[in-house]
Amino acid sequence: MGSCLGSSGKADLPHDQRGGGDGMQIAGSVAVITGAARGLGRAFTEALLARGAKVCIADIDKEAGAVTLQDLQAKYNPDNVIFVDCDVTKDEAFKGAWEAAVERLGPVSLLINNAGIGNEQNWQKTVDVNLGGCIRGTLLGLEKMGINKSGAGGVVVNISSITGLKAAPLGPVYASTKHAIVGLTRSLGSEFHLKYSGVKVQALCPSLVKTDLLTNSMKNAFSPEVATAMANLAASIKDMSAETVAEALVKLLEEGRNGACLVVAAGADPFYVDAPIPS
Repeated sequence: MGSCLGSSGKADLPHDQRGGGDGMQIAGSVAVITGAARGLGRAFTEALLARGAKVCIADIDKEAGAVTLQDLQAKYNPDNVIFVDCDVTKDEAFKGAWEAAVERLGPVSLLINNAGIGNEQNWQKTVDVNLGGCIRGTLLGLEKMGINKSGAGGVVVNISSITGLKAAPLGPVYASTKHAIVGLTRSLGSEFHLKYSGVKVQALCPSLVKTDLLTNSMKNAFSPEVATAMANLAASIKDMSAETVAEALVKLLEEGRNGACLVVAAGADPFYVDAPIPS
């Protein structure tokens, strides 16, 4: 999920000056997207389906997943999209979703770790879902797609947030998980790992998107004072559509920069942000 706990904008973020890489061929690919029953995940699914990919919607919300599956099967080739119940905090559930995708759609070449929550009152769950789910998925992607593990290579995209690149006083736990996701992405998205795994690791860092995540985050805010501040922020800040974030995902995939963090903010073109200290 994207950011709901920090302001939008790109002030003070150092732009990535690196050149591009070899982009991914979306048409004909098979993707697993976690947290794809609604919000950003659903928008990502539709963007990929529209470009000729096959997608496994992996989500713990069976009811929303069934509705999304029905909608998308009616709009696109019904054989190109499936739903699988998946709890990203469980190894076997994640592996089961991957295996179902391979069995019903073909070899997976793209994993999008999108599942996320914003619950400052239950910090352990937030860490388990946001960070644990990303680590679990990324390691599974390396195991299944790595050319050093008899795979054919591929791409992992971790959905972080603009709060993973700057301070976020309204969501310190959420922001901590998103900072860690950026660190995971930059560390595994290095040429050192790519040369033997053949798997690129990238991150997408959206600013405020008004999805269910925002509403739920306000209900489970860090404190009453934060809840009030979040309500004021949500009412005043310029938000983005999930479709705008999905277009940035396509840009990230097609430009193919390994280890890259692409920021997408309302009213601005997407831009890459480099690490403050080069590795």
